Amino acid sequence: MKEMTVKRIEVGMLHTNCYILKNPDTRDAIVIDPGGDLTVIQDALHRADAVCRLILLTHGHFDHILAVGDLRGINIPVAIHEADAHMLTERDMFSAIIPYDPRPFEPAEFTFSKEGEYSIAGFDFYVIPTPGHTAGSVCYVFDGMMFTGDTLFRNSIGRTDLGGDEKALMRSLRALKNLPGDYEIFPGHDRPSFLSEERRNNPYLRNL
Repeated sequence: MKEMTVKRIEVGMLHTNCYILKNPDTRDAIVIDPGGDLTVIQDALHRADAVCRLILLTHGHFDHILAVGDLRGINIPVAIHEADAHMLTERDMFSAIIPYDPRPFEPAEFTFSKEGEYSIAGFDFYVIPTPGHTAGSVCYVFDGMMFTGDTLFRNSIGRTDLGGDEKALMRSLRALKNLPGDYEIFPGHDRPSFLSEERRNNPYLRNL
């Protein structure tokens, strides 16, 4: 199979990056972090001639999951790390400050507990648990692409004051920094980057 194509769209009040990964040989697609603006996501799928077959969540904060309930329909599985799975079915600290909170959703069909290769809905990918921003934050790897959620940004990192753990985040970032080779980084906010650039330019990685 050819390398999957990637479409980045900004959704929700916090301008969260939602990604559509499409198999170039079919119409099958993955949606990563549908954090709101369902019509924007559906329009992007239509423009890409893509059909969502799987929803992957980098973590459970509201700005990354708000459209899950509407997008998943009946037959689209949702996957998240087991430590953040409760965020799909419980209201949290953000419920009082956002105008539309459709939770609780149905539980995720798949939960991850450890690093490794996974195959879901015909898609193969690698999961790297990166606790810190949340207990269940993960990065998804597809060939040379890494979707880092709110763990690693261009020249910055995720915050830990919303239920996170700073020491755990530093351990996760060190593990990412020490990965062999290079990856194109697709973060949960702001523009994409490369792991090699972050090793050189990101002050948080440089100092690890």
